[in-house]
Amino acid sequence: MVGDTVVTGSDDWTVRVWSLSTGVCDSVLTCHSGAITSVEYYAADKGIITGSADGMVRMWERDEGTLRCTKNVAIHSASILSMRAANKWLAIGAADNSMSLFQRSNQKVDASGNRNRVDSWKLFRTPEKTAAMVRCVASDPERGRICSGARNGLVRLWDAAIAVHS
Repeated sequence: MVGDTVVTGSDDWTVRVWSLSTGVCDSVLTCHSGAITSVEYYAADKGIITGSADGMVRMWERDEGTLRCTKNVAIHSASILSMRAANKWLAIGAADNSMSLFQRSNQKVDASGNRNRVDSWKLFRTPEKTAAMVRCVASDPERGRICSGARNGLVRLWDAAIAVHS
């Protein structure tokens, strides 16, 4: 939930964007081929990132009032279990015992003067697989760190350049 907006994912393969003040569903997003397992609303751009049991991550941005899918990421071979977006980082945990870290570069301006928001997310690294599925990821925006937790109890703390294991 951010401001007046709530984003929900469902087993019916859809993502819904709701207005709290009106109680109305403003958008229904469909393009996954599996249950929606994780959603992130990116307030700075009013963009949405969705993860699914189909292993896909899709990035949506608002274009003339309508949300449209602008980027598909097929980096995991199993369900996306958790996502967390920070100011410059996106962490994705998956059931294939892996996670991926995306870094956000400065927004680029295209020839017509529009900011290209979603394309500024670039894969930073895919750390070595763990011995168990990565069930959750969280971010610490103030320190630029990401924490991942695996089903086997292993917690890892990541920063921009190196992995710190605990």
